[in-house]
Amino acid sequence: MKFVKLIRRIETQTFLTFVLVLILISSCSSTRMSHSADKVSVGKTGYNIELALEKEKNKTVLLAKYRGAKPYVTDTAKTDANGKTAFTGDKPLAPGMYLIVTEKIPLFDFLISDTVNQTFGISTVKNKYGKTVTFSGSPENEDFADYSDFLLKRQEREKALKTQAKDSEAKERTDAELASLIAQTEAKVRNIRAKYPGSLLESLATAMLQVHPKSSEIPENNRQQYMYEFYTKHYWDNISLTDERMLDTPLLIPAIDNYFTSILLPIPDTIIRGVDFVLTKAQNNAVVLKYLAGHILDRYLESQIMGMENVIIHIIDNYYLSGKIKIDDGKLREFAEYARKNRPSLVGKQAKDLRMQTVGGGVESLYDIDAPYTLVYIFDVSCGHCRQETPKIYRIFRDFRSKGLAGFCVYSRNDRSEWLEYLTKNELTDWINVWDPNNETDFRTAYSVYSVPQVYLLDKNKKIIGRGLDSISLSRMLNNLLK
Repeated sequence: MKFVKLIRRIETQTFLTFVLVLILISSCSSTRMSHSADKVSVGKTGYNIELALEKEKNKTVLLAKYRGAKPYVTDTAKTDANGKTAFTGDKPLAPGMYLIVTEKIPLFDFLISDTVNQTFGISTVKNKYGKTVTFSGSPENEDFADYSDFLLKRQEREKALKTQAKDSEAKERTDAELASLIAQTEAKVRNIRAKYPGSLLESLATAMLQVHPKSSEIPENNRQQYMYEFYTKHYWDNISLTDERMLDTPLLIPAIDNYFTSILLPIPDTIIRGVDFVLTKAQNNAVVLKYLAGHILDRYLESQIMGMENVIIHIIDNYYLSGKIKIDDGKLREFAEYARKNRPSLVGKQAKDLRMQTVGGGVESLYDIDAPYTLVYIFDVSCGHCRQETPKIYRIFRDFRSKGLAGFCVYSRNDRSEWLEYLTKNELTDWINVWDPNNETDFRTAYSVYSVPQVYLLDKNKKIIGRGLDSISLSRMLNNLLK
């Protein structure tokens, strides 16, 4: 199965097409696996996977195991002149989905559900789907193959039916056949669940069942809102978040990424509710909980979406600092320091008042400004990036001043002559210019000034609605607010 190539498409899918892509991934696998009467004896310990690869003679063969959506090599072997070889080991392989690769070309996937039944054979011959794979001694993989083949054929038929459905006269008939395909899929999954309870195949097959509302329940006048609420509530109905083996398939992590990318709105409070929903469902398996929390945290540490620091700190506070998830002391201190630095200036928090000195020796207070929006710009004259951004930020302030934007510009150092010369030379006189040479306001802590420039946007009540902005994002935000 070419999971790696296709799985990347998931992140851009809406949920309605997401499940179909999963079906495509599972089924468009370049495999057709069938039952063989020849059985390999089952060993009690270790693993012995015998391969007979018809077209892969005298080649190095890799055994790779998925972790997240990526395969990692766990063993190597070389085929002989007849294409035969074997992967063997004294200790059993960890359960999960595995991939056979030759010369960087993925051939097919198979499942290992437990640490006991790891002695079986695999052989291949060509057919219309690419590789026909025959298992001996592994009924679960035979049924995995059968289900994959069914899904491939279903996907091909659905594509044809959707083309036919463009003809209004054929729509009723095609809708009925589509419903029949869904019913057949559900019947196959029920059979798998009855035949292989507790297996990885059960978890995978169940995860690929479509979750969809009944047409009769969707209100025509509020369809979009209904669909959003339905999928945010039911997205995880069929996907196990406690089966540790699902981490070792190319399904679970892309499903997580799709949930936070395409299902939930990119609003901090919404994302936080989603985080808690997912991690609460995973809390009964410490390994899954730790892996998913780390993956989600990394995702938002790399996010360019404003306000996601709220999500990061929520995870740090509620899962790491609380002790729910155990990590090494060094990483814990690193997380705690991140939270300490960013907590005072999160989007949604009330900005701290700043009473600072002006160039002329007077005092200006941030809270004395009466405007719909206030720009707080913190910079350093000697900073190269500041010298690039300051003229741009100032022009944006001038452009929006008449529409309700006030400017509060904080010089972050204590060289008054340098500051005054820069203000005069660049004619930065229309906004409020202040400084705090003795750090009486502790503005660096209150506004997380660990680098400059720092750009904040406050609302009328001095609540932070934007942080970490550059000139481009500031302009866009103001256009949306004030146009």
